[in-house]
Amino acid sequence: MSQDLIIQQLVNSVKKEPRNKIIINASPLVAYSAEELEKEVSAAQLAEALSHYEDGDASEDDQSLVDAATSLCHQVANRCWGECESEEDDEWSEVDISTEWSDFDSDNPEDLFVTIYQD
Repeated sequence: MSQDLIIQQLVNSVKKEPRNKIIINASPLVAYSAEELEKEVSAAQLAEALSHYEDGDASEDDQSLVDAATSLCHQVANRCWGECESEEDDEWSEVDISTEWSDFDSDNPEDLFVTIYQD
């Protein structure tokens, strides 16, 4: 699935039921990250990278994976809470956000999700 399609599906879901936070589950995070990094990514790899990041001992690969997943958070937040600056170029104003990663340390990496809040 392309990154644009992943973003659009998430934005449509949020706009259908607007709220003050956005929750993204493991599947779109993994799919978007795989496209971003141009390599296979699993929920287990993302969960492990998040664990290392939270512990302060993330490798360069861990950081790249967390950055790719966080990029999706920014893209979706900008389209949900920002203003469109150019429809032709699909450019949106940047929105300040906070991310709260959850369940990345559970027994099932597929349970991980991120909650996005507008700052």
